[in-house]
Amino acid sequence: MKTTSSCTMLTPKKSQRIHLLVLFLLSTHQPHDATAQQRQNPQRPPPQPLGEVLHHLLDKDNDRKVSKSEVETQLEMLENLFQAGNTINEEEKSYHRLIQRLRIVSPTLFDFLDSNGNGYLSKRELNFATVFEQSLKKNGGMREFLRKVFDMIDSNGDDRWSAEELIDGSDNDEIISQVAVHFHEIFPVRKSPRELESFVRDVIASVGGSSASSISNKQEAINKGMDFLDDNNDGFIERKEVGKYYNSAGKKFTEVSKTVKEMGPMLAMFGSMGNMNDFTGGAGNTGFHFMGGDL
Repeated sequence: MKTTSSCTMLTPKKSQRIHLLVLFLLSTHQPHDATAQQRQNPQRPPPQPLGEVLHHLLDKDNDRKVSKSEVETQLEMLENLFQAGNTINEEEKSYHRLIQRLRIVSPTLFDFLDSNGNGYLSKRELNFATVFEQSLKKNGGMREFLRKVFDMIDSNGDDRWSAEELIDGSDNDEIISQVAVHFHEIFPVRKSPRELESFVRDVIASVGGSSASSISNKQEAINKGMDFLDDNNDGFIERKEVGKYYNSAGKKFTEVSKTVKEMGPMLAMFGSMGNMNDFTGGAGNTGFHFMGGDL
């Protein structure tokens, strides 16, 4: 009489998922028999700068440069990590939406960071992600920059932007030039402020993140942006609404950045070994939970 073995054969995908899970647990496990020196100095070494981690994470083929296709592939992996499902709370869903939005604007950001226009991002170019992260800190320059921009576009000084002011601002060469100069001071991704003017013009014309180049009607672009920021639906973007969005988005970016820096090597390994679904088994919730909140 034949007996049926209680052991089941592991498929290659299941084996890979288990292997990755074991590696993750080993990387985060703190042994109980740690040495006295480890107990006295339990702190981990500081994480690498964001730009370096992103370069390592995005450069799938290890050719020391990042292509648009590599960015899209890895963003898709991150979106799976932050996948919004029925078992995930609202804060985690907000991170999922943030990653989705990043995927939409990533081609524009790629072209912006690609300072030499060769179609790839070098480690030096991705270092501007670190510069941007630093600018969000207290006295880092970004908050003061936004205050200056708000005042320049708010032509009647009533502490709110109208659609007409945004349209006028995107068409006003003097305003564009001044904004480019201030932006270049904290974010010198090009050799001169003049090279940033086209980017600044598009941003002003698409305040909410909608690409003006993809919308033929500038008024439509402005309206989409205003809908995104106009919390009280009064047809204007108030200074406090801009501040609220800046605080919320800045805090989420900082927390996502911290997570990416802490988990970058592991995320890079996941990406290099195939689709993230091979690790999650196709489930929307990977088990990684991230906390967020408004500033």
